[in-house]
Amino acid sequence: MKKNLLYILAVGALLCSSCDSQLDVEPAGSSVSDEQLQELINKDADKVLAPMMQSAISYLHTAAPASGTEDIGYACWGLQMDLQANDMVLSKTTNWYTDEYTFLNLRRQTDSFTSGRWGLYYKMVYKANQILDLLPAEVSGNAAIYKAQALTYRSLAYYNLMYLYQDNYMDGGKDKAGVPLHLTVGGALGRETSVKVYAQVKSDLEEAIKLFKENEYDSVATPTDIDQDVANLILARVCVTIGEYTAAVNAADAVIKAGYSLMNEAQYTGGFLDVSLPETIFGYNWSLSTSNGNRAFSAWTSPSILDFNGSNMGIYICIDDQLYNQIPDTDYRKKNFVKEQTQSTKDGVTVTRPAYLSTKYDHANWETDEIFMRLSEAYLLKAEAEARNNQPAAAQQTLYDLVSKRDSGYTKSSKTGAELLKEIHLQSRIELWGEGHEWYTNKRFNVGVDRSKSGNHVEKAVHPAGKFFTFQIPLSSEINSNPYITDADQNPL
Repeated sequence: MKKNLLYILAVGALLCSSCDSQLDVEPAGSSVSDEQLQELINKDADKVLAPMMQSAISYLHTAAPASGTEDIGYACWGLQMDLQANDMVLSKTTNWYTDEYTFLNLRRQTDSFTSGRWGLYYKMVYKANQILDLLPAEVSGNAAIYKAQALTYRSLAYYNLMYLYQDNYMDGGKDKAGVPLHLTVGGALGRETSVKVYAQVKSDLEEAIKLFKENEYDSVATPTDIDQDVANLILARVCVTIGEYTAAVNAADAVIKAGYSLMNEAQYTGGFLDVSLPETIFGYNWSLSTSNGNRAFSAWTSPSILDFNGSNMGIYICIDDQLYNQIPDTDYRKKNFVKEQTQSTKDGVTVTRPAYLSTKYDHANWETDEIFMRLSEAYLLKAEAEARNNQPAAAQQTLYDLVSKRDSGYTKSSKTGAELLKEIHLQSRIELWGEGHEWYTNKRFNVGVDRSKSGNHVEKAVHPAGKFFTFQIPLSSEINSNPYITDADQNPL
């Protein structure tokens, strides 16, 4: 078997137009053998794989599945999911993310949101598989690092796909069909079982962590890289989802002990868009961008940006008053929200901002970093796994280790069982508000949407937990084009 050299160049060097040299391949010709390619990768993996991996990671910041800047990037995808839950309020339903917030055109097989998310995450799978397909079975050095990164990246995609397109694993999803499991580029596949998809994801993450460790990859130094801490955090998410709680505890604990530190009050309330913050495990660094890139997340979430989208339309994101009222005054996380309506004038323009406004991402400049993963999530996942694993004392301590750093008045919980899990769920909602976690956490905790008693939600939606939070397989892009998936394989409405 031979691989076309143009393919290598196209998916490698051409994905990064700044690459400064052509691949030096001998003998000259239009193709190289598998053996020659493997030799090249082992000799200088950076030339072939660095631009491909950078393209994959950049996709998390720049991808746009549909028209409109609000669709761009991983942080915005999380924002869209948060708006389908309880704790984030959209101050107006006149433009920005209205469909997500009001649950329109979302989960049916013909809806754009359903097809868009399917395409987004399978594009990530494709990008990862492009790299993995080029790698030999045995790798070392930088080639091993790229393999580990690609495995982790693909696992992140499948984690999201499984949450979106099947029921919660521990509430019936385990025995149902998962999603097509593509482990190489090309070819149509049917739906694999949920058990097999998650088993593959878990195995890939464990292999990635092993490769990172064996090759002594520095996991803390560069928060814009995929590393073993990213892999361990995803592994903790996966294991708590599928009920492997001891493994979840171990993975989360590995992140906690990796060398990061929790943010202090000034850092937590200072704008939240800087990858240099000590909690950042993985994110996007604007200053390292080679182009203008995407400004969507900061533009939509910062109330101080008046010349683009959200603010100049009078559309703001706010916290639900019910959650706000559950945050003690001694908890500095409460300072990321403004309870009263305010007015301000800038450049002769008077702006009225609604009550319970979020200032968590407040920046006057929209050229800001994006934080995809951070340390506090590891504490919350560890506490949840310990609580579900009948280790209440351990869960209480883990929760205290986090929350006491935020709330000077917090005392260690004495709750057990379901009540302890409720407390962990509440702290997750407070700690990770606006970071794209609530919808996923609610689905895992079997919590539906109930905004009926909210004082500031514009859309008073009520949707019980369960089937409403499982999306259908897209009709046009998958069922109609894939002979291995038919109407009989569709998720019911």
